[in-house]
Amino acid sequence: MEIQIIADSCCDLTPTLRRVLRVRTASLTIRVDDREFTDDESLDIPALMAAMKQSANAPATACPAPEVYAAMMAQAPMTFVVTLSSRLSGSYNAACVGRGMALEADPSLKICVLDSESASAGETRIVMLLRDLIDANLSFEEIEQRARAFIAPMRTRFVLEDLSHLVKNGRISKMAGFVGTVLNLRPLMADNGHGEIVCLEKIRGTANAMKKLVEHVAAETADAARASLVLVLSYCNCAPRALELQRDLLASCAALKDVIMVPTGGISTVYADDGGVVLAF
Repeated sequence: MEIQIIADSCCDLTPTLRRVLRVRTASLTIRVDDREFTDDESLDIPALMAAMKQSANAPATACPAPEVYAAMMAQAPMTFVVTLSSRLSGSYNAACVGRGMALEADPSLKICVLDSESASAGETRIVMLLRDLIDANLSFEEIEQRARAFIAPMRTRFVLEDLSHLVKNGRISKMAGFVGTVLNLRPLMADNGHGEIVCLEKIRGTANAMKKLVEHVAAETADAARASLVLVLSYCNCAPRALELQRDLLASCAALKDVIMVPTGGISTVYADDGGVVLAF
């Protein structure tokens, strides 16, 4: 029987990945002042970034309505849904409500909603896992068990180059943002294991931050078998930097079998901002 994968639009995808993974997307929306952007394949990312830079306010985001999720879930007998961390967005809760609506209309459906406890590259990595498990013809129940077991230890790490968004949304003070900019500080951020964002350290200069990021990944994967892990690297408007980071990761981390690069979509661009990179493994 057919098993479909649905992800909210914080799951970063290239057209090729979207086709290979056979994933459907539930779009979030982004509001910058009086402009609204739908985070779908037609989104003009440069226009979104320009609007964010010109605005004195933080962008506001809205998750898909439960009815949107329910309608998508009804399109297949079995469904896996991957959402943004429930600590960062209401997307997970909306999908859970949508699941209830879909099951009320058709109790024969099988629907699993997965809180990624991550975002961006993390969602992409989970969708890749789901596709592999589905194509291996595992049962719905075994796929769910393995997916949940994968999410628990998955790590998300990211480096921000532009601190202005953190100032606008109140995560850091204007003075801290000013000092960080003057001193050329780059925060190395991470998930805390429960889907919340924490700052691991602040490094002076982008090049040093990238080196430190590679060191973190090498240390955190040191006990894994050689060539046993796939890492997803999302990048915001910085393809040359991402290519160099991909090369350094593969050279320094023996456990990595591959590093999949993907540009950020709309929601991930809001989080990472210009020049940011996000890793999940």
